[in-house]
Amino acid sequence: MKRESKIYVYKMTTDNGGAPCVWRGQLSLAICKPEIRRMAEAGSIIFGFGSNKRNYDERLLYIAVVTEKPHIGDYYRKKRYAKRLDCIYKLGKDGKTAKRKKTARYHTKSDERKRDVGMKFEKANVLLSTDFRYFGKNGPHDYKEEYKAIGKVVKRLKQGHRVNHNKNLRDQLLRLKHKMWRKYPKRKKLGNPTTSDRTGVCNHPDPSTSC
Repeated sequence: MKRESKIYVYKMTTDNGGAPCVWRGQLSLAICKPEIRRMAEAGSIIFGFGSNKRNYDERLLYIAVVTEKPHIGDYYRKKRYAKRLDCIYKLGKDGKTAKRKKTARYHTKSDERKRDVGMKFEKANVLLSTDFRYFGKNGPHDYKEEYKAIGKVVKRLKQGHRVNHNKNLRDQLLRLKHKMWRKYPKRKKLGNPTTSDRTGVCNHPDPSTSC
């Protein structure tokens, strides 16, 4: 019997190109949302919605099917990932400790290593996807009209994770995904990040849910 894909839904308080990061046809979630990065596996589906603050308006910011989850820490050790904008850490001189790169574009105002990757990369889980639709500032908010269960859960999302959502919500999430894939069969990046301010820190407990 085929195992159902795990679906993760969360609200984003910062959409500045760091988490997720879309570059050269691949989406990565390497910083922020440590619990989702830890638990999600290849085949999991992630929905990122905007918060109801600022100009995010609970828009659909991205949907991604996880296609790869590198071995913990490899994202910061292997050269093929080194130029990605969210690969902001490297091994320190001791060969063990995580150190923020001088060229890092994100999390530059405070030390976020402990939550991002762990001081010795023990939390450096990274999710990669080549099967995604990223909307950013062009994200739609009219999904609430057609998918009322999704609209309700996004509106009431609280801090931490919730599990075992009902079949109706799961079906609506999958229908929303299929609709976006049909509407945009080839284009994966459909907009730029909502904000160009890279100083914003998204790495704190955000409202999120999984089902």
